[in-house]
Amino acid sequence: MNSRQQRLWMRRQELLRQSSDLRDRLQLHAQGLAPVLRGADRAWAAGVWLRDHPLVPAAVLLLLVWRRPRGLLRWGRRAWAAWQLAKRVRAAWGPLR
Repeated sequence: MNSRQQRLWMRRQELLRQSSDLRDRLQLHAQGLAPVLRGADRAWAAGVWLRDHPLVPAAVLLLLVWRRPRGLLRWGRRAWAAWQLAKRVRAAWGPLR
């Protein structure tokens, strides 16, 4: 191995060590975010499950309509108001970016 190859090999080893150190530090600092990330993963998995099983929320909605139509209407109005508020916030926030 000539001197250039040797320098490159040593530089590679140093970079690999630095990369390992950075990964270890990142893992240490990210431990505080672990519960939040686990919650996000659960929410994502629930969304994927609901997307793959659309009959379940439809059946729940049908049961609610049958058992408590007034309560469903009240929650429907609240959901509609929340949706409209979210649209307004998104529209107001858009130009700020």
